[in-house]
Amino acid sequence: MIYGFNRLGTRTKLMVGALALIIAGVSHADSATLVGGGATLPSLGYVGPNAATMTQVAGSNIASNSLFGVALPNASYCLTGSGAGKNILAGISGNNVQTACPTDSSGNHGFGAPAVGRTDLTQPNFAAADAPLSQTDYTNYTSTHTTSKPTEFPAVAGAIAVPFNLKDNTGATVTSSEVNFTSAQLCSIFSGAVTTWNDPSLASAFTLPTGHSIPANPINVQFRSDGSGTTFSFSNHLSAACNTTTNPIETSQNFFSTTATPYVVQNFYGGTHPALPSNWKGSSGNAAVATAVQTTANSIGYVEAANALAIAPNLQFADVDSKNPQTDFSSALTLSALSVATNNAISSTNNANGTPALVPITGATGTCIKLVKPSTYALANNNAGNINPAGNYPIVAVSYLLGNTSGNGADLTNTRTLLNAPYDATVQSKVTTIGTHNGVSTGFQFLNVSSAFSVTAAGTCLAN
Repeated sequence: MIYGFNRLGTRTKLMVGALALIIAGVSHADSATLVGGGATLPSLGYVGPNAATMTQVAGSNIASNSLFGVALPNASYCLTGSGAGKNILAGISGNNVQTACPTDSSGNHGFGAPAVGRTDLTQPNFAAADAPLSQTDYTNYTSTHTTSKPTEFPAVAGAIAVPFNLKDNTGATVTSSEVNFTSAQLCSIFSGAVTTWNDPSLASAFTLPTGHSIPANPINVQFRSDGSGTTFSFSNHLSAACNTTTNPIETSQNFFSTTATPYVVQNFYGGTHPALPSNWKGSSGNAAVATAVQTTANSIGYVEAANALAIAPNLQFADVDSKNPQTDFSSALTLSALSVATNNAISSTNNANGTPALVPITGATGTCIKLVKPSTYALANNNAGNINPAGNYPIVAVSYLLGNTSGNGADLTNTRTLLNAPYDATVQSKVTTIGTHNGVSTGFQFLNVSSAFSVTAAGTCLAN
């Protein structure tokens, strides 16, 4: 099945134009504009299609049918990626809400508050991340805040698609309907064990016309170079589906570490790995990875499905374990008390097989950090507490909205409204960028949270 896509641009090249549009669409005198950002994965659901071409989406550029457009259109969302988003919320060195979105000329990260007239802010109103708070993230926040603590609640789920760009021996484009990878085959590709498209172990993934075959071309891997919740969720699936304790794929928001020269793949693979192959390329943001696959022959990557569904018409993506990221991801996911951990963070050390481990947060107060256990969506099955049922598309991300327990000031009411919006049935009924509409999935799904926590819990955690 071939899917239609809209055009994506390179965000960094569009920053100046995006800011000009923001300034035109948002009054600088309007001090009620909420400022935040972070994860690129849910951005199309949060603010609409302008997230495909703008680094900062605000005011009239937020789609009226998006989550923010329905709940509180007077907001600004900067697409920095999950890792930078959490760092900006924490305000650690080189990360500040007042710095240009997504970075300034010195490479510092920010949410671009001045572009929407919020030069008064000393901290973001909110942040978004697809990789939940780690021990380090929590420590980063508390090291810069004397009274406030971070809040974290799951907001939406998204399917992670596997886009590819491949031609067969006749020069014909290999299409979505002709490719069905097993999770084990994806593990072999993204671990570097299989390096050419015609490797015998991949043969079963292709259903080609008679006389057509896959050439012996190298597999060009496109991955996220930034601290990415999409990488966290993709590796969360692979670590659960394919691992042994002797050769684990590590769950991490970092695909590789740049601490060595040449680059040495560490976090994703576990331990150390040979130098990163020259035909493996990193890009910042889901849209950039999708574009890299689209423009690079013989390539494969991973990207949130809605971003894949928003790119050019010739981008293809594979089924995984005979499931499709659109047609087999078509209903809300249900959280339960078994699937949610309170006041826990991702440990700095994974389990022996590479899957993420949870640790209690020392010093956490109240019940304002709700973490969906990564094991409950790593695989599609019907185990107790699992939120991704058997028969669903297997590679799923859970995206979070984060806030501050104090320091919200005059923005308190609006921030509460925004952070409660994902659980508000009235808001959900008007949003068409998340969920399934006219029988077609957007690639995002809301979460049914009533059995896991109150639908007003996120806002209750905020104070002046």
